[in-house]
Amino acid sequence: MSSSYPDYNRISVQTCLRCGVVLPPNEYRCYRCGYINAPSRAGAAKNGAPPAPSERRRRRNRRELPLAFIIGVAGLFILLLEVGVYGSQYLSAQTRARAEALATQIAAKPEGSPLFADTFANDANGWNLQGEAPGVAVSLAGGALTLTDTTHTLLWELVPGTRTFSDFRLLVDATLTKGDQNNGYGVYIRGTANQQSDLATYYRFELYGDGTYAIFKGVVDANGQSTATKIVDYTQCAAIQPQGQVNHILITANGPTLSFMVNGQTLKVFNDSSYTSGSVALFVSNLPEAAPGAQARFSNFSIYPLH
Repeated sequence: MSSSYPDYNRISVQTCLRCGVVLPPNEYRCYRCGYINAPSRAGAAKNGAPPAPSERRRRRNRRELPLAFIIGVAGLFILLLEVGVYGSQYLSAQTRARAEALATQIAAKPEGSPLFADTFANDANGWNLQGEAPGVAVSLAGGALTLTDTTHTLLWELVPGTRTFSDFRLLVDATLTKGDQNNGYGVYIRGTANQQSDLATYYRFELYGDGTYAIFKGVVDANGQSTATKIVDYTQCAAIQPQGQVNHILITANGPTLSFMVNGQTLKVFNDSSYTSGSVALFVSNLPEAAPGAQARFSNFSIYPLH
C-alpha cells in the first residue's frame, strides 16, 4: 500500500537557520519564528525554488554573454572602420605624393644649356616643312610641330642641322591628334644613314593610340637594306594616354644604357652597345592595317647633355 506521506529520504530537508525547526518541503518562512530562510542549493536545484545568489550570478553571466559578444564585435567593426579610413587617407596621400612628384619631374628641366631646344613659336631652327610626297605634310604653328601621313607609311622629321647626339636627356610632349588605335608616333634616337635611307640604323620608341608602346632597333643586312627588329614587343601600359591626349616623353641615353619614360613612369631600361651616337627624329606612322590618316603633334622639345 502506498504511503501518503512524503519520502524525506528523497526530498531535501531544510531546517530554520534561527530556531532549528524542520520546515515543510518548499517552505522557506519558518512557521514558528517567522524567519525567512534562504533555500538550500540542493533544494533549489531539485524543487525549482529561486536560485541562490551564486547561481543567479552564473545565470546572469550566461545572459550577459551575448551582450558582451555584441559589444566586442561592434568594437572590432569600429576598429576596422578606423583602420580603413586611415588606410584610405594614407593611400590618398600616397597618390597625391606621386602626382606631385610626377608634376615636379615633368616641369623640371635638366640643368645647363640644351644641346637643342625648340618651342615651335617659329621656324628659327629650319625644319623641313616642304613635304616629300603627296599625302604627307609637316607644319609648324601654335607652338607645335605637326606631322601628317595619309599614305600608310612612316613619316619622320630629322632634327635640323645634321646634328648628332651621343649621351643626352630628351624631353618632348607628344599627342596623336588624328588616327585610330593602330597609328603610332614617337622618337628616333642614335640614327645613322646609308645610301638607301636617312635612318638605316636606329632605336625607335613608338607609342600607339590604344595606350601601348614598342621599341624597335634598325639593322642593316649585307645588301644595305634596313629592317626593324623588336627590342620590346607591343606592350600595354596604363601610364600612356590614348589617342587625343598628351604624353610627356623622357628618353635618357647614357653609353649603352637607354631609358624610356612616359608621364613619369619608366617603361623600359636596357643595355645595347650597337649604336653609341647619331641623329634624332620625330615621327608619325600610318600602319597599313590602320585607317588612312594619322597626325601627331610635338611640343616643348629639348635635348640636354647628361653632365
